[in-house]
Amino acid sequence: MKNTFHKTLFSALFVLAMTPAFSQFSGGLDLGIPSGDWSSGWGAGFGLSARYEAPIQSKLNWTASLGFLSFSGKTYNFGFGSAKFPSETIVPLTGGLKYYFQKSNSGVYGGADIGLFFGNNNAGTKFGFSPGLGYRLQKFDFAFRYNLVTDLSYWGIRAAYIFPGK
Repeated sequence: MKNTFHKTLFSALFVLAMTPAFSQFSGGLDLGIPSGDWSSGWGAGFGLSARYEAPIQSKLNWTASLGFLSFSGKTYNFGFGSAKFPSETIVPLTGGLKYYFQKSNSGVYGGADIGLFFGNNNAGTKFGFSPGLGYRLQKFDFAFRYNLVTDLSYWGIRAAYIFPGK
């Protein structure tokens, strides 16, 4: 798993380094709310993320993202004892598209990412798809998305600062 992760990360960084046009990095704070069966054992997740964004054409950008989310395990009391689920860490490595509905790099946008979600505690590596909506306000980006990951799906909220680009 580590070898695949390192190769994927190296490839992504190589592509980012070769992009000549206007591009921007953002760093964000993330909140994850587990859904489905996964929500019975784990609570909210908190983490950080980095995103690279570059234009394909007016109003349409491609993105590459790397994040880190840590979800707390819930404790269940059975009367005769209790059981605690271990915390779960997820590292999403995704790429996708972002379309701005109003004007390029501003206002409301829709986006979708696909990629790998690396988990610990026997969660393994899973493929995921993440559609979402967001709003970009000059140097800030706010996004709401649903991360469809086999048995680790969660709602995600991201608030990010956009660093000055090229």
